[in-house]
Amino acid sequence: MKKIFFVITFLCIAYTFAQGDYDPSRKWQIGIGGGITKFSDEDAAFIGDRWLVQIPRLNLTVPVYKNISIDGALSFNTFGLGFIDNSASYFSMDGSVRYNFDNLHKDILPYVFVGGSLVDSDRKMTPTFNLGAGLTYWVSDQIGLNAQLYYKHSLESFESMRSHMQYTASIIYAFDAGSLFSKRKRSLVGGACYHNQFKRFVKKSRR
Repeated sequence: MKKIFFVITFLCIAYTFAQGDYDPSRKWQIGIGGGITKFSDEDAAFIGDRWLVQIPRLNLTVPVYKNISIDGALSFNTFGLGFIDNSASYFSMDGSVRYNFDNLHKDILPYVFVGGSLVDSDRKMTPTFNLGAGLTYWVSDQIGLNAQLYYKHSLESFESMRSHMQYTASIIYAFDAGSLFSKRKRSLVGGACYHNQFKRFVKKSRR
């Protein structure tokens, strides 16, 4: 229930921000991919493994103002794939604020971000403070390839998690959410107009 509540809360916040300063020319992004976490040798002995794989990893990115966007992601613990098996579980819910730099090239968009996570290991869910950077290479107007580097800092006061790095890679699909909302609005308005006109026609017929 906590995980579901987190996802719903994030989506509501993203939608609220987007409605305030949303630029219709910018696009929302959804992605699917995977991640790899790396712990130090000392922390690996505590966690149970130095390298952990997360498949799948899902994310949603929403532009909110000029070069600023917000991103939410879910990294699932990899289920047994035969050749990839984690000796320790790892599930992460991430939220971050991105600053997007001007394109190095027309198809390349780098960015930095800051945020936080709730990481669920074999012990219990633990918050972390995150810093990182990423890069998206746009193959087309809608499809991109994304790579990210996270540093997730866990306070020493928490006994269930250790600070670690996470590397992620995803395929990104961009879409114009503004047009979706406007189409929905037009359909509602059109339906209301048709309904009102139909009521007037019925009243006139009765007369």
